[in-house]
Amino acid sequence: MDGQDPTIGGEAMRARGRAEAAAQVPCPECGAQDAELRRPGWAEGLGGWLRAGGSWRPAVRVCRRCGAASSAASWGVLRPARGGWWAVPTRLVQVLRRRRTMIPAPVIYLGAAVVGAALGVAAQLALGWPWWLVAVASVAAVALFFLSTAFWGASRQGAPLATEVLRVVRPRLAAERDRRQEVERFQAAPFPLHGLPPVRPGPRHLGGWVGSWSRGRPVTVELDLAHGDPLADEGPQLRVAVRAEHAEEGRVATVLAGSRRGLAEQLWQKAAPSARDPAEQWDRFAAARSRPDPAWSQVTIPVDGRPVVFEWLAEGRHWVARAELGDRTLTLHARDLPVASVELVRVGDLAPYVEGSRRLADARHEER
Repeated sequence: MDGQDPTIGGEAMRARGRAEAAAQVPCPECGAQDAELRRPGWAEGLGGWLRAGGSWRPAVRVCRRCGAASSAASWGVLRPARGGWWAVPTRLVQVLRRRRTMIPAPVIYLGAAVVGAALGVAAQLALGWPWWLVAVASVAAVALFFLSTAFWGASRQGAPLATEVLRVVRPRLAAERDRRQEVERFQAAPFPLHGLPPVRPGPRHLGGWVGSWSRGRPVTVELDLAHGDPLADEGPQLRVAVRAEHAEEGRVATVLAGSRRGLAEQLWQKAAPSARDPAEQWDRFAAARSRPDPAWSQVTIPVDGRPVVFEWLAEGRHWVARAELGDRTLTLHARDLPVASVELVRVGDLAPYVEGSRRLADARHEER
């Protein structure tokens, strides 16, 4: 019999399995599927962890062709939050930790422990206090200070803190609040919205929004109105996105060119067959990124009764079109819909879209 330790053999198999998985993931820079996993040494790993926190000695995927390095922790598993009243305090603490605007590195806690221990020794000699109690209190004070930034260091990312807390305590009430705020955002749109004429049949719903910050206040920069059934694999669909954003004059051409490239890659990914596993999804991304810039065509689509020239690109059953209207940009994403049949009008009545969003939310809830 072979006298090899099975534990060592198992570790080798796991290491080899991770290396093979890393080699199969396309490089985000050159698309090559030839990479290796590298892990920092103990001293370097300890220094990095003390300075930045995170995982211990995280593996880095390095492309053998171009040398580009990227994180090896590219995939995660989404699990439903565990229910029960006993989990609520833990989830609330997690919300506060995510909302912190100042996140301490482990070296700060280490420094607090050292300073606290020194003060504790002095307090024990002078007052008879247990030295470890002062050290623990010092670390706890630092942790509470950074945790408090979730309140007074208001983050500009994500939903308000009150909304996130409500999602933990009363999820259904939070969902209703989100829908109500979305409707209010569309009703207070700072620019005209466009969609298909009311006489066109088919379901409609609110498609989504994009926000930004200006002079310390949140502003809406994009709103989408959607037409068609998003739960169906076939059938006509159209999303009309209106975006109003002030770009710097010297960067307008660069921004528009980058936008065209991004729209093209989105189109190619949507038109590709559905991915069955993460590796196939990576292949789709790499294939889209490696394709050369396409040649866009021009089509004329009526907008509020007048012809407007759109840049247009098609791929299979899908197409995308975009046009500049003064300080606004209209972007159309369509499936199974002839471009010649599209006519856009200004939407004054949002009731059909609001009602459609409510029905869509109910249908998705029933699917769960």
